[in-house]
Amino acid sequence: MKLIKRGLKMLFRKIRSKIVFLWIFFFSLFLLPIISHASYEFDNSTNKKRVGEGSIKKNLKSSGYWNLEFKIHIDNNWSETESTYDWCSGSGTWSDPYVIENVKVNVVNSGSHILIENSNVYFRIKNSTIYNSSSGMFPIYEGGGGIKMVNVTKGTLINNIAFYNKYGILLSYSENNTLSGNTANNNTYSGIFLLESNNNLIWGNTVNYNLDMVGMHIYLSNNNTISGNTVNNNNGEGMLLERSNKNNISENNATNNKKSGIYLLGSNNNTLSGNTANNNTDSGIFLHYSDNNTLSGNTANNNTDSGIKLGRSDNNTLSGNTANNNTDSGIIFGGVYNTLSGNTANNNKRSGILVFSNNNTLSGNTANDNTYSGIILVGGYNILSGNSANNNKMSGILVNGDNNHVWENFANYNNESGIFLHYSDNNSVSGNFANNNYYGINLTISNFNNITGNTLFDNKICYSEDETSIGNTFKYNICVKGEPNEDNWIILGVIGIIIASLILIGLSVLFWQFKRKVKR
Repeated sequence: MKLIKRGLKMLFRKIRSKIVFLWIFFFSLFLLPIISHASYEFDNSTNKKRVGEGSIKKNLKSSGYWNLEFKIHIDNNWSETESTYDWCSGSGTWSDPYVIENVKVNVVNSGSHILIENSNVYFRIKNSTIYNSSSGMFPIYEGGGGIKMVNVTKGTLINNIAFYNKYGILLSYSENNTLSGNTANNNTYSGIFLLESNNNLIWGNTVNYNLDMVGMHIYLSNNNTISGNTVNNNNGEGMLLERSNKNNISENNATNNKKSGIYLLGSNNNTLSGNTANNNTDSGIFLHYSDNNTLSGNTANNNTDSGIKLGRSDNNTLSGNTANNNTDSGIIFGGVYNTLSGNTANNNKRSGILVFSNNNTLSGNTANDNTYSGIILVGGYNILSGNSANNNKMSGILVNGDNNHVWENFANYNNESGIFLHYSDNNSVSGNFANNNYYGINLTISNFNNITGNTLFDNKICYSEDETSIGNTFKYNICVKGEPNEDNWIILGVIGIIIASLILIGLSVLFWQFKRKVKR
């Protein structure tokens, strides 16, 4: 019985081996060619039919890259494009956007090379190169953008290169799009241009060496976030906001441009923060006819004109900005109701801060080591308080205007006056420290000013007024030829305490006397 079982097992093993061999032979002969053909015809990643072998050889430089000799134009027909061309994939949802990537388009002088119109689905254009587009006298409307989007939302442009076009990247009437990591250099007009396009994110792009206009032009476009871009070496401004409001401009680098680094023209309620605008031929940052903007933490150094300039611009707030080593003045502004606080304007070839207007407030600013004066104020009804204007070649603070308040400033070690009033009437100058200057306070052709409670140590002349000045009041100013040493300060402090104590004792005596009379 055991021999029979052993024989059957051996027979079963031989039969199983033959069955496996026959199955492998059948698979190799019949099924493998079918599966291979199916995998060639369909792409499992996109579940769509591949283009023919001839088309692949014609269009692909390498696997996944396309060198196109025709323009891409999508006008609300993404699904048709996706089903026709292998370089377009996706379904247009947030999780599966349409994607055009790794495309190179070079069709000389033929309008926009990638034109997206009337699109309201999610899509991405990435890692593509667009160049040599051009068209017409008015390329904004006729074409001419390397990548142009018209009436588009939900689009994202990532890591594309656009050069030698009329415009590198152009958005027109488009909202809620993202441009990130793109390079738009050496275009005829602007590298990136927004026309009546709102609520877009323009982040981390490089826009350099554009030829005839500005690097980045924002026109009639509101509520955009423009951050972390590099806009250098353009033949016009680095960045221009024209009639554009409520934009957030932050952490951009705008240097070495032939005009201003950042220029706002007729643009209101924008926020500029943390930008660098150095070594520009005009001003670093220039606001013209632009109101209610906030500038904070910007750096505008070594510009051929001024660091920061405001022309006919009102109600702006400048805080914590740095404007040093400029060929003109550090900060210049003409406009009313502006507020400057905590800014630094040192080592400029002219003045640190120059004001040509009324009703402004300057507080806590530093304007040292400038070739002219630290702060020059030409206008009326301004307030200067808590500023430092030291070591300037001319005066620390120069006032040429009426009804200004100059309070508690520091104006020391200037070559001429600590505080100089010229053609200035009815000003209040009080509580200031003006030490170690030629004049502590000097008035020429200035009338009816109130000069009180200032500390004027170790000036060659404590305070002075010329013979043409009338009606000025000098009260309670402290003039000491040599600045008091530590012992003198102690003595003055003790004397002050004694005087205060005597006053308190006298008041107490009067109080008790009054109380006794009331009781009687």
